[in-house]
Amino acid sequence: INVVTKDVKQAPTAAISTHFKARATYVKNTGHGFQLFETSPHSSIYNSSAAIEVSIDDYSGSSKGYSMIGGDKFNFYQVHWHTPSENTIDGQFFALEAHFVHQLDDPALHGTYHRLAVIGLLYELGTDKECNAFLDKFWSTFPIDKKGVAEYAGDTFDLNAKLSEEMSNGYHHWYGSLTTPPCTEGVSWNLLKVREKVCQRQVDKLKQGLAATQSGINFNNRVPQPLYHRVVTETAKVQRNVGVGQEVSSAVRHVVLAGLAMPLLALARAV
Repeated sequence: INVVTKDVKQAPTAAISTHFKARATYVKNTGHGFQLFETSPHSSIYNSSAAIEVSIDDYSGSSKGYSMIGGDKFNFYQVHWHTPSENTIDGQFFALEAHFVHQLDDPALHGTYHRLAVIGLLYELGTDKECNAFLDKFWSTFPIDKKGVAEYAGDTFDLNAKLSEEMSNGYHHWYGSLTTPPCTEGVSWNLLKVREKVCQRQVDKLKQGLAATQSGINFNNRVPQPLYHRVVTETAKVQRNVGVGQEVSSAVRHVVLAGLAMPLLALARAV
């Protein structure tokens, strides 16, 4: 969607906390973009000696960790990237957008597209000296010329610490749909307000991979969808009460943008 910041007003919403414990042993070019981990609650590992390069090694249901969203536990599945962004702020597109995909902690939902939640992170295009250090830990490892996986043997990176830091700056929330087929509705969207920098080299890496696997098409975003009757909530930056060492969120605001009360569109182009 397009988040119009000038129209916000107050409304309550629950805080989000992340509790990730996933460790990447491989990276993946899905044929439609770059991705870490599988779309499943189970952990997976890279096994170069097997006929199938990726094997599942954990069936606990929350082996990669989870996030508390709206007071409910959502198992973390995977993170992938789009270029350009699929959401905009006051009409502005961004160079990249990361989606951290979750599903409600309910075994009956596994293998379905229901009760999903996404934490989104936007990346602004910076200078050649402002390449994203976190992405550079694994970005060059992604396969480029074809879909598939490649072993990641680099330093361990902490997604939990990364997202916790970003969420302290607040986020926008709304209910929408998946941006990829089957475009299932009822997805809890949580778009972080803080934006990171990314350089042209890193954007071009993803575009190169997309062009190689999508017949020359070097983008993978769905255009922003109309808001219609949906409500977007906004949390402000978390402030610390030094006296008692507790975090206190300031007032939450929400925006109701005028529009026809029509069902959400379920149209999409690609991932």
